[in-house]
Amino acid sequence: MSNKKIIVAVLGAGNMGTAIAQVVAKNGHQVNIWNYEGDLEPLEQIEEFAENRKYLPGVELSKNICSQPDIAKAVEKAIVVFFVVPSFFMETVIKKVSKYLKPSTVCVDVSKGLDEKSLGLIPDIIKKNLAPALRPLVATISGPAIASDMARGGFTAMNVASNSSKSIALIKRVMENSYLKLFPSKDMIGIEITGSFKNVYAIAIGLCDGLKMSMNTKAALLVIALKEISLLTKKMKGQAATVYDLAGLGDLVGTGLCVSSRNRHFGELIAQGNSVK
Repeated sequence: MSNKKIIVAVLGAGNMGTAIAQVVAKNGHQVNIWNYEGDLEPLEQIEEFAENRKYLPGVELSKNICSQPDIAKAVEKAIVVFFVVPSFFMETVIKKVSKYLKPSTVCVDVSKGLDEKSLGLIPDIIKKNLAPALRPLVATISGPAIASDMARGGFTAMNVASNSSKSIALIKRVMENSYLKLFPSKDMIGIEITGSFKNVYAIAIGLCDGLKMSMNTKAALLVIALKEISLLTKKMKGQAATVYDLAGLGDLVGTGLCVSSRNRHFGELIAQGNSVK
């Protein structure tokens, strides 16, 4: 496989976007990282301190990461574009960038959720707004990946799914190394469903923590969650096996039981009497 450096864009400079940028950049590729215009602080911090102090403090970032506030410049030469923005913001972003993408660019969904308005899966939202030639190349990655652990080189394994074997190979090329492995799948529906709905159950497990419930209770909740996610995945025409893969069971355990997980912590704080806001 060629060792040629690849230009990659990461859209979203939150903790996960920065972690993905770090992994790809440390693999020797050039990464243009962008964040929406209302929150340029992380880009400024990355440029000045080589650290995203706002969203991923304490991680010294690779010199191959370049802050780019102009979204057109961020993607215009990119061969792979990772979309790491909230699901409700995804369609706005893809509409902004679609006209600047190269004819063979691989778009990768890293957001975990459904489109807020249509309740559609995010890869479908991305495809709808792309040129026809780019639609078959769309991919998604999902699995138990706590951003801070991944950025610091903690071993991480995730699923990567696409209808294009070339897209999967390219994503593996820019991301994989000694501490990050991607396991291919063609079940984009299953991976999107499991990655989205595990967040709901992670919040519920956080409620258990906030109410000081036992591990027995949380273990039972995990089993119920798996059964419900399995039923939903089958109903949505996904594959049952995905529910017990990295994007399903792996991510549910990682997000639901990790102390630093934002969804789990959110549930914990609510149970302690804090408002949702």
